[in-house]
Amino acid sequence: SIVRYQRLRSDYPDAEIMMGVGNITELTEADTTGINAVLREADRARRIMYWAREENRLPKQVDSGLTALHEIKPFPYNASEVSDLAAEIRDPNFRIQVSDEGVHCFNRDGMHTHSDPFDFYPQLGVESDGGHAFYLGVELARAEIAQQLGKRYVQDQPLSWGVALPEVVRDLNRQEAPGTTMKKVSQSRKRS
Repeated sequence: SIVRYQRLRSDYPDAEIMMGVGNITELTEADTTGINAVLREADRARRIMYWAREENRLPKQVDSGLTALHEIKPFPYNASEVSDLAAEIRDPNFRIQVSDEGVHCFNRDGMHTHSDPFDFYPQLGVESDGGHAFYLGVELARAEIAQQLGKRYVQDQPLSWGVALPEVVRDLNRQEAPGTTMKKVSQSRKRS
């Protein structure tokens, strides 16, 4: 089919052509999401290559949409830089950073580095705060995935999966609403 489309394009360079892709998903024994991701990747690659040709540049570091499982510079800080930042923290709020040496979780009481999120729990002191423990568990699991795959991790932000998943657009001009665990704490305090 692709060869026929290519021949048609050669014979009729200015003709509008619609390429049907339904059979690709229907006649292939694969998860449809995987096939659809490949099609989205093909579309993104086509757009990147068109831009590169128009700009007379290499199609590198133009668009990260094709890197779902890794990134060129996933870890903006090394372990030493994270340690320096941790030494400046004066409040009890936990920060989570990822480097090539592991996942780092820190607050004013110190920094802990592990590769397994379960190893943090005994050191965090959140046994009596279920909402906070749940939140830290989710964030540390995201950080672990990012560290293992070589992806950029930003606390309180979903991991980016390129064209494999739709990107969440955030309004950077306004402050985010409190997270789910904070809402539940506020509602239970109102009842008391």
